[in-house]
Amino acid sequence: MRPIPTWPAAAAGLALLTPGEGQAQVTGFDREALISEFVAFDDSRNEGRAYSDQKTSSALAWGESYYLNAYIKMYRVTGDARWLDKVVDHFDRMAANMGDHDGDGIAGWQADRYSVSRMRARELHNRGTARILPGEARVTNIQQAHEAVDAEYVVERTGDDRFTVRQRSGGAREVVHDGPHVVGEPIPGIAGFEVKLEGLPEIGDRFRVETWGPAPLEYAVHEGMILYPVAQFIELALKDPRLKGRYEEKARSYLQLIEERVLQKQERHWLDVGPGMGAYRFTESPAERFPNRVLPHNQYLAPARVWLVLKDVSENPLYLERATRMAAHFRHYLHETGEAWTWNYWDWTEAGGPDHSRPEDSSHGQIDVTFAVEAFRRGVVFTREDMLRFTRTLTDQMWNGSLEEPRIGSRVDGPDGDSKIIRGWVELCRWDPRIWDIQWARFNRLERPGLDIPHILYGRALLDGEVED
Repeated sequence: MRPIPTWPAAAAGLALLTPGEGQAQVTGFDREALISEFVAFDDSRNEGRAYSDQKTSSALAWGESYYLNAYIKMYRVTGDARWLDKVVDHFDRMAANMGDHDGDGIAGWQADRYSVSRMRARELHNRGTARILPGEARVTNIQQAHEAVDAEYVVERTGDDRFTVRQRSGGAREVVHDGPHVVGEPIPGIAGFEVKLEGLPEIGDRFRVETWGPAPLEYAVHEGMILYPVAQFIELALKDPRLKGRYEEKARSYLQLIEERVLQKQERHWLDVGPGMGAYRFTESPAERFPNRVLPHNQYLAPARVWLVLKDVSENPLYLERATRMAAHFRHYLHETGEAWTWNYWDWTEAGGPDHSRPEDSSHGQIDVTFAVEAFRRGVVFTREDMLRFTRTLTDQMWNGSLEEPRIGSRVDGPDGDSKIIRGWVELCRWDPRIWDIQWARFNRLERPGLDIPHILYGRALLDGEVED
């Protein structure tokens, strides 16, 4: 691993804060008080279990992973093995909840939260001229999509102005509507979809509507979020002689789990996208919002962070190969804006042409940035000059320039908005100490969010040379 010194801002060619500015922000920093504050915060969350007893990958990725990450930071800052014990306790609980939802023989974590619902409608062999519309539809709105169920409906005109709607779900059949209905109005009883008849149905005409509710899927981004702190635990346990006796067996079992249940499974969805570049794709499932499209940057960089760590403790060359290609892919889509970087949430090619989304948001951007930090530290693709540009994305583009009322923009291209995310952004203080001052000021303005305490402590320890990097 490449050592990274914590150099003074002047040596890095960066402007120093004035003594008044810097002192104003450092005032009130109390390491021991912050540690105690985090202990109390953590203990209050589900009796210290946080989200580790949740079964959906969305709750684990966007809830529990932040606690696991916090525990790793707390260990690095304090050297107290209680935090590594918490990683083991939580992750053992999470691993026990992995399941083979799709029958592919590989257990994993799943969520249906982001799946689409679908419907298909058609006329049967009728006497009248009526059509049923739309013929097909997909719903991506989370709330509306979850109103739909896996079912088959038969709509029948049973009288002059009377219609019956029968639903079959599994082996059960029930009448969900039997009464008046006006042609052209939404057919009642079909959950999650607005379906209409158009034209003149005859008595006895029937129409079939099939619907599918959201389906559980496995997401590379969720796995990456969950496993990044676990990978760091593995590296600590296998590289630090003081920890091997206590944690080596557990670390090796976690490494085997990741390789068998995640790395090999994701190979199904790998795609080379250019010379030396590649990324993971969404699955081909019709429940995906964008089946087969290359993932947004943060979504493939989440597992890429895991691979960067594990390449240094595993003999499997795939970790380095995949991480390097994803790093090159992300680097390709960074745009120089002055002395900073700007990038999109998503860049893809479809139907032979390139397209892209809006600029990256600050929340997902911290995944991208911590990937770049990890890649630089481990000698993969990113250079010191690249990292200086990331710091200037924050200081020159996103920050409003104030330490009294500091705000960070909601996207990486400007100061508009008021992001509440600190986390991985503070790690850029390695290249510009001002970033810790900015984040310390924000931390206090945001009323000291508990999950950001370990990041604030870690950033300060980096600057003070109190932790190895």
